[in-house]
Amino acid sequence: HGRTQVRSDMVTQASAPIAALPHNLGWCNAQGNVLGVYVHGLFENTSVVQALFGAQAQSLDQVFDGLAAYIAPRFEPGFLSGLLD
Repeated sequence: HGRTQVRSDMVTQASAPIAALPHNLGWCNAQGNVLGVYVHGLFENTSVVQALFGAQAQSLDQVFDGLAAYIAPRFEPGFLSGLLD
């Protein structure tokens, strides 16, 4: 909850941010290669990821399942669940 404002003492003409989304919800740099957004969950939406990056996105559940499948065999059995106790 807040509002982002561009500070004039931190901006040069070459680096002035450009609004990328309405209502100051997203900004990009003049070259268009840096994007900052304030929309929670934006990159969890597969349509948004496809539109922005041209990539087929996994759901958040798929990402976490893949992470768990990668990490689980690298620990002794029961170690990770023991951290929850």
